[in-house]
Amino acid sequence: QELTWRMEQALTERDRSAAELNRELQLAREVQRSLMPQDSGDCAGFFGVNTAARELSGDFYDYFSTPAGNIAFCIADVAGKGMNAALLMAKVGSLFRCLGKTTTDPAALLGQLNREIAETSIRGMFVTMIAGLFDPRSRRLRLANAGHMPALLQPAGGGVMQEIPADGPPLGVLDDAIFAARELTLGAGALYLYTDGLVEARTQGDAELGIGGLKSLLRAQAHRPAAERARRLLDAVREAEVRDDLTALIIDGAESARGG
Repeated sequence: QELTWRMEQALTERDRSAAELNRELQLAREVQRSLMPQDSGDCAGFFGVNTAARELSGDFYDYFSTPAGNIAFCIADVAGKGMNAALLMAKVGSLFRCLGKTTTDPAALLGQLNREIAETSIRGMFVTMIAGLFDPRSRRLRLANAGHMPALLQPAGGGVMQEIPADGPPLGVLDDAIFAARELTLGAGALYLYTDGLVEARTQGDAELGIGGLKSLLRAQAHRPAAERARRLLDAVREAEVRDDLTALIIDGAESARGG
């Protein structure tokens, strides 16, 4: 009888601890969601989506208006999963929002973030990231890529989609890394940013979606509003074998012009 009582007590304690952990994870998820924009707000033409492979995400995106009237934006992917990746993501996101309000050069911004991450990261963790600055008046943007998946630039009218590859290493790998910014004209076209979990999703048998498959999905949805385009993009791979976080950020020049 005493053994049975002790087992019941142990099971009760286990259930209590599990319930407490679930509450803490739910709170952490809510905090993560609060760090990412939930709608376009005053940033017309911008829309992002994020789905975590586990309880917490190591992916991140953000965009916000700067005092000069531009829109700073980014997408990032922390190496690894779970709590460590989520905590580093929160730090990187906070630094980006703070520094991005006053730094007008995305390459310089990545340099600042890189030095901070290199000084404080542990166990070889690093971050791939694209940072940019968009001028809604001219619909031109500056873009810098630190080891992230290529950005995809879709010209207006459905021309050939251009890949904008990384021009620097991931953040946190080399403390003296140098990054470069590219000048792009968005016009009435669209820019697509995404994390590797999207292109590595297996949609048919053992085959990964890949960048080619992603381009096909984007072309098929090009006529839809950016918000619906992003949601349908995730819906297309959500039923597949997902092994990593799924995140995408769309910047639509035509919607930006209408919003302005």
